[in-house]
Amino acid sequence: MTTRVKICGITRAEDAALAIELGADYLGFIFVPESPRYVTPERARDVINVGRGFSPATPGVGGLKPRPTFVGVFRGATADEIRNVAEIARLDMIQIHGEPHAVDLPLIQAFNVQDTLPDTDTQADYILFDTGGGTGRTFDWSLLAGYPRTKPFFLAGGITPDNVADAIAATRPFAIDVASGVESRPGIKDADKLKRLFEAIQR
Repeated sequence: MTTRVKICGITRAEDAALAIELGADYLGFIFVPESPRYVTPERARDVINVGRGFSPATPGVGGLKPRPTFVGVFRGATADEIRNVAEIARLDMIQIHGEPHAVDLPLIQAFNVQDTLPDTDTQADYILFDTGGGTGRTFDWSLLAGYPRTKPFFLAGGITPDNVADAIAATRPFAIDVASGVESRPGIKDADKLKRLFEAIQR
């Protein structure tokens, strides 16, 4: 199975367009006000509208890729707040750091990994393993050997063009999730790093 790719922390239409052209399966938008990658729902909607303008099958690395899924990332928001943002921004999926809410959209629940694998009992549709969100740090990927794969999982935390192939080989994730590893500064994607990431995945 081909590993899917989520490019997170999108703030600009040009970064979204390049990620889509390269073959991103998911684009993530951060709705956590204290994050340096925070976007307003209205700004996210404008960027997402650009993404929705792509044809249903967009040429990407390795052949035709469907339009990506647009994901809203939340921490500490209520269910009503999430629903309101999802409606304004026209989100397809929700990612929650913390206790999940029922929000009538597919749900990713994030789990922080430190020295041991956390308890991943959840009603969410997907799991994300991370080191805290946007820190640029990896964790010991060998810990995932103990994960029973009851839910498809996204692998995040310190993934870059230089280590993405090793990350995929070591963990066999449903998807990789990259933010700081393809940035020139928080929220601003680096075109060369994005291209190198997708090239490394295809090798």
